[in-house]
Amino acid sequence: MYDLIVVGAGPGGYTAAIRAAELGLKVGVVSDNIGGTCINNGCIPTTAYLEASRLSSKIGQAAELGITTRVEKFDLQVLKERKDQISMQLQMGIRSLFKRYRIDFIEEHGMVKDSQTVLAGEKKLKSKKMLLATGSRPKVVPFKGLDQVNYLTTEDIFSLTELPDKLTIIGGDVFAVDMAFVFAPLGVKVTVVDGAPDILGTEDPDAREVIKNELQNMGVEVHSGVKISEIKTDRVLNDQGKSFEFDKLLVVTGRQVDLAVAEFLDLKLDEKKRHIKVDRHYQTNLENVYAVGDLIGGYMLAGEAMAEGMKAAAAIADHPEPPVDRNLLPLFLHTEPEVAHFGYSEKKAAEEGYDVQTSLSSLAANGRNLTSGGQGFVKIISEKKYHQILGAVVVGPDAIETLHTIIAVVQCEGTVDELSDTLFAHPTYSEAINDAARVFLGKSTNK
Repeated sequence: MYDLIVVGAGPGGYTAAIRAAELGLKVGVVSDNIGGTCINNGCIPTTAYLEASRLSSKIGQAAELGITTRVEKFDLQVLKERKDQISMQLQMGIRSLFKRYRIDFIEEHGMVKDSQTVLAGEKKLKSKKMLLATGSRPKVVPFKGLDQVNYLTTEDIFSLTELPDKLTIIGGDVFAVDMAFVFAPLGVKVTVVDGAPDILGTEDPDAREVIKNELQNMGVEVHSGVKISEIKTDRVLNDQGKSFEFDKLLVVTGRQVDLAVAEFLDLKLDEKKRHIKVDRHYQTNLENVYAVGDLIGGYMLAGEAMAEGMKAAAAIADHPEPPVDRNLLPLFLHTEPEVAHFGYSEKKAAEEGYDVQTSLSSLAANGRNLTSGGQGFVKIISEKKYHQILGAVVVGPDAIETLHTIIAVVQCEGTVDELSDTLFAHPTYSEAINDAARVFLGKSTNK
């Protein structure tokens, strides 16, 4: 009898298992996909491929630095093998941690029999408590003719061993745009076809314009507001008769969770009936069943699932902690330049009744940025009277890393004043944080 069985070994599952074992519980993990989407088909492969794309772009700009060189050819098979090696190394790391914390890992597909029993292969596992962390899978809109096409999804785009000449991407969300930034610099003719009025509809408008301009500079065709009428073997057709040709078709139309276990256990769902409903300790309506990650909605990000997994484990071990504050969750695009943000947008903050003041520092005046030839800005959304930081947007080189400085200050209940008083190394991209804070206070030396 286990104290806890975790069903799923993605970021939420393996993190929860390790934390629970640290807290003294006897833990078993059941999964046939160690590492989950993040390690195998998501975050890690994306960043591995982007390293190659960024290097290819840098080589194309080498003449500006007095270096004469060019990319002779690109071997996707080599990049795929490197990605596979990185994923395998991370999987081995998880296995090693399971062994260190004496967690039983049953590498089989788990079938939940009841709230205390999981069938894994020929094994019948019993546990006092259960944590569901089974993630999500691609949601594919059934366009006419799609079933006759050998299309790709997020599950298999990184299995290609040769670059296509023409890649059409259906969808305009974060992953779709990330993939445009992966393949366009490698010489692929990329076309993005999206049904929404604009790509990246949930992103900051200023950030969105930077990314759209960069896509245009790379030769990526972006078509928004497209109503797809049919998909042929080599082209996408819209309702106006226009066609978008492809050698390979990537469909990125969202993700969905498998609610079969939830329905079997009669777990309560959220209002839209898309995710499992949990309380602040990630407990479902069944006292001994918990759920984290994509199963419970949110932004469906690996970092979010990991944080939830640790919080759930603490609650299961009778050491409850406050839930994850999604308002402090960093959201991002692995584009070039990178985009990262958290908290309220200007519009949302105003809707919530705040007296909003926005301050912005352009990287055009940033010395470190000028040496690298990047572009972007730091935008801080604050409350005017008390200087409370409500949110922030960072666009530029290393924007994802840079954003954490602002989040850390907010986490410690700091205000714009603390950012203004913080000493930053010079020259660095993060100096723009200090400048944006000083803009808010009327103290900027760059204006």
